[in-house]
Amino acid sequence: MSFLLSILSTCLPCFPSLSGTYLKINNINYNIIRLLGEGGFSYVYLVHSNSSNESSPYALKQIKCLFGMEDESYRNATREIKNYHRFLNYKTPYIIQSIEEEISFNDDGSIQINILLPYFNTSLQEIINEHVLNNTKMDEKEILKYFIGICRGLKIMHTYKTTRNTGTLDNDEEINDDIEEQDTLLQPPEDEFDVDSSTGATIGGNSTELQEFIPFAHHDLKPANVMISTEGLPVLIDLGSCSKARYNIRTRQQALSLTDFAQEHCTLPYRAPELLDVETGSHITESTDIWSLGCLLYCCCFGYSPFEKLEIDQGANLNLAIAQGKYQIPEDQNGYSDEIIGIIKKCLQVKYKNRPKIEEVLEEALKISN
Repeated sequence: MSFLLSILSTCLPCFPSLSGTYLKINNINYNIIRLLGEGGFSYVYLVHSNSSNESSPYALKQIKCLFGMEDESYRNATREIKNYHRFLNYKTPYIIQSIEEEISFNDDGSIQINILLPYFNTSLQEIINEHVLNNTKMDEKEILKYFIGICRGLKIMHTYKTTRNTGTLDNDEEINDDIEEQDTLLQPPEDEFDVDSSTGATIGGNSTELQEFIPFAHHDLKPANVMISTEGLPVLIDLGSCSKARYNIRTRQQALSLTDFAQEHCTLPYRAPELLDVETGSHITESTDIWSLGCLLYCCCFGYSPFEKLEIDQGANLNLAIAQGKYQIPEDQNGYSDEIIGIIKKCLQVKYKNRPKIEEVLEEALKISN
C-alpha cells in the first residue's frame, strides 16, 4: 500500500528513536534514526548514510509483501518504482525521484522492498494547517508559486509519451513491457479493456521511431502529497497511485474495479465525481486530476477542501456534495483575486469534458502571476 510521505515531519515526536540500527541497501549501509510513520505493511524511516562523505537525511520506505508477488502491496510498490523511473528522464524538480531501490526475496516466500527517497521538512498541507491555526492566510503570490509548480509536474504526467525504435528487437521488447503494463488499475484481460492512446511515427534510416501518447494521472493529488523542497519548490509525491489516465469502462466489473481502486487510492475530499461510483459506459481521463487540482487550490485559499468546508460548516454529506459539485466561496473571497477564484471554478466542473486541460490551467496561472 502506498504510504504518504507527508507524515514525515509531523510524526517525528510520535515514534521512538531507532538510532544504532543499520540497514544495507545495494551494499550501502544506512543508519536508521527513527520510525517516521507506518501504514499497513509499509514503514517510513528517517535514515542517514554511513558514508563519511555525506550526512544528508533520507526517507527510507520499506514495504513488506507477506504473500510475495501475489500480494497487492507488491504490485503497488512495483508500480510506484516504475513511475520513479518513468519520469526520471524529464529531470523535473516537481516530481519526486527515488535514489535507490532494492527488492529482497525471503526464504518464506515473502518479499521486502526498500525505496530510498529524498527527505522533505514540510508539506503544503502543513503550511496550510499553520495558517488555519494562526487564523492567517497564504499570500496569493505564494499560492501561485506552489500552484504553478504543481501544474508543471502534472503536465509531465498528463502529456507522457513513450518512444520505441522498431529497428532493434531489444528496444521493441523493452517498450512492449512498458506499454503492456496495466498498472494493476483494473486488472482485466488486456483484450477486454480499452486504453486510450495515440501513436505517431518518424522514419529514419532502417528503423522507425514510434511515439505513443499515454497520459498518466496522479490520482491522489492533495496538499498532503505535495512536499516543499529546500529550494521552496513543490514536489509531487506518492507515485503509488499514479497510473494510466484514460479508460473506457465497458463492463460492470470494470466499473466496480475502478470504484474500488478510487476508494483505496483517491482521497475522498479531493476525488472527482466520476470516480465516486463509476458507471458502465463512462470514459475516465486525466481530468480527474484537474478536479483534484481545483480542490487543492481552494484549500490553499480557504484552509480546507471545498467539500470538507461544506461538511464542517453545514454538515453536508461529502459524497452528495461532490457528486453535485456543491460548494461555497465566501463573499469576500478571503481577499483573493477574481482570477484565482476563477481557476477554482473552472476546475470544479462536475462534467469532466467541461474542465480545462492542464496546459490551459498552467497558462492562466502564469498570466495571473505575471
